[in-house]
Amino acid sequence: MKIARHGVDRTTRLLLIAAICVGLAHHVDHVLRVDHSGWPFTPRVTPFTFSLAAYPVLLFALLGPARLFWWRWALMVAGTAFTLFAHVRIETPRMQYAMWAFNRSLEPHLAGVRNLCGIESGALGWLSMGVSMALNVLLVTTVIVMLANRPAGARP
Repeated sequence: MKIARHGVDRTTRLLLIAAICVGLAHHVDHVLRVDHSGWPFTPRVTPFTFSLAAYPVLLFALLGPARLFWWRWALMVAGTAFTLFAHVRIETPRMQYAMWAFNRSLEPHLAGVRNLCGIESGALGWLSMGVSMALNVLLVTTVIVMLANRPAGARP
């Protein structure tokens, strides 16, 4: 296993790049669904707003100095935990599906909110859920692989 100068092996690097790409697709979905969007795309600061901090965390995990491996890994664990919590308690797959399939939010406080495209599509609902689940799996896998392939000599 060859470790790059940033302290991550090729597999971890590819997983981090994939997580960034799938994360971007998921955030685009957030914006288009409207119900779980937030500043800077709507006036309200919401959990979405704070979820944008995922990109500096992912970039730090990818490009940060090897000597800070444990900080990088710990931030990845925290970011992964936040993402899983958000997808279980804040925006469930059912909510993601409904906003595309029925063009309405299932949440009472968001009654009347429609997706930005004005589309009713079960296929887009399934795609939205798939992207979200893929992100969850990618992040958990990345955390595990990053730990398993940590640089030699990396001590907590």
